[in-house]
Amino acid sequence: MAIIDRKSNNEKRNKRIAKNTTLMFLRMLLLTIINLYTVRFVLKGLGVIDYGIFNAVAGVVTSASFISAVLALSIQRFFSIALGQEDEERLKTIFSASLNIIIILSITIIILFETVGLWFVSTQMTIPAERMTTAISLYQCSIFVFFFSLLQIPFTAIIFSHEDMGVYAIISTVDSLLRLALAVIITKISIDHLVFYSIGLLVESGVVSLLYIWKGGKYEECHYTKTKDKILYQHLLQFSGWTMFGSLANMGMNQGNTILINLFFGPISNMAFAIAMQISNAFNALSNSMVLSFRPAMMKAYAQEDFLYVTKLFNFSNKITYYILCSIGLPIIVEMRTILYVWLGRADEETIYFAQLMIVFTFLLALNNPITTIVEATGRIKEYHVAVESITLLTIPITWILFKSGFPSYIVFFVMINICITAHIVRLLCLKRAFILFSYKQYFVSFLLPAIAITALGVSLALIIQNTTNGILHFILIFFLLPSAVLGLSYLWGLKNKEKSILLQLINKRNSRYVRSAN
Repeated sequence: MAIIDRKSNNEKRNKRIAKNTTLMFLRMLLLTIINLYTVRFVLKGLGVIDYGIFNAVAGVVTSASFISAVLALSIQRFFSIALGQEDEERLKTIFSASLNIIIILSITIIILFETVGLWFVSTQMTIPAERMTTAISLYQCSIFVFFFSLLQIPFTAIIFSHEDMGVYAIISTVDSLLRLALAVIITKISIDHLVFYSIGLLVESGVVSLLYIWKGGKYEECHYTKTKDKILYQHLLQFSGWTMFGSLANMGMNQGNTILINLFFGPISNMAFAIAMQISNAFNALSNSMVLSFRPAMMKAYAQEDFLYVTKLFNFSNKITYYILCSIGLPIIVEMRTILYVWLGRADEETIYFAQLMIVFTFLLALNNPITTIVEATGRIKEYHVAVESITLLTIPITWILFKSGFPSYIVFFVMINICITAHIVRLLCLKRAFILFSYKQYFVSFLLPAIAITALGVSLALIIQNTTNGILHFILIFFLLPSAVLGLSYLWGLKNKEKSILLQLINKRNSRYVRSAN
């Protein structure tokens, strides 16, 4: 009887995951279009120099954004485990404890930003003297934007844990639309665009945070009560601490390199790196959206000791995420020059190289998310992060040495890519130690080998199209035939029969819905 109930629960989970995956994918397509236009208007409104200043100065604060990500994932993990164990009282205690931690942490971080951070921006960064006052105003606004992002964490975490992706999709879309509206406005006004944009982002982030608090606060467990559960505080802080170490390494690959590029090459190269980061953010958001559909279900299944289902979700999430990214990314890499010109009205060589290499790096980075999810579910994260991030943190000193030795700016991406590959091998070793059901052979044969073959065939097809066609035919083949071929090969070679059945059920279900709507 228990086996039948578990099978029924897994079928319900599969339907929910399929629904959420489709919803998050559609959300990301919409948000990607909105965000691309937003960057274009921001670049037009601010200009090259101010856009570089904005990303460099705001990047000092954004460098601490890994704290928000760490807390969100850590709190979500504890919520998901409690939901899997159906412990309602535990949920209420987790919410109150996490809110206390965030309030204390926010005060501490603001003090650090207003002292050490302010000194760094004022004395160490390469900023034109006539724009220093504006840069300081931007910096102050960025601090409180970061504060709002911290405040909303417990509420977004409970939304994710309940797998209520519709709420998240709506609010995140509102967030992007408000940012697009703000970007359009700065191209029309006559006052200082950078100051206006900074204040506008502050107001916009406050509105979005209130929306998350309003919607998340409707769950029964989101009511504050005093809690003195020292063991819970200890577990939350320990888990967050080791996860924070991991995010610190990612910050080094992103915001740390932003600062290094500013110090060695100045605002123009900063602008190229910022544009590449915008493209990377779009791909990372798509990858994370796919994982968000699987993550809560994997956590809950692990809490219920349904390890075979955890394994199935791990394998399927790897494939779905990578193949979708590959089908979208390859055409963009091939036509990056044209895309940048249409998008931004300019396409210099440095920006093209940055953007292309950043997409390759994002492909590799996406492979880490399902691994991290299982390790976090086991709770054995200390060994994982110490081993992985000790390698990942080498990015900053290696990049600094190469810049000092006279290498060009784009060498940073070759460092990032090689470090990422090395770290991924270590992640797999750690996964085996934490989750005994993981199989190296299955991972290589079922996922990695087909993924490499499909990617190689996709690249070959792209090169053939690139060298033999032009005009409208070239456009059709690159943006329609190439992704269709990658997805077709992914379906035929990349998915097992059961995985194909799940995918076909989703497609048939959505087609039936459209037919009913039409009738």
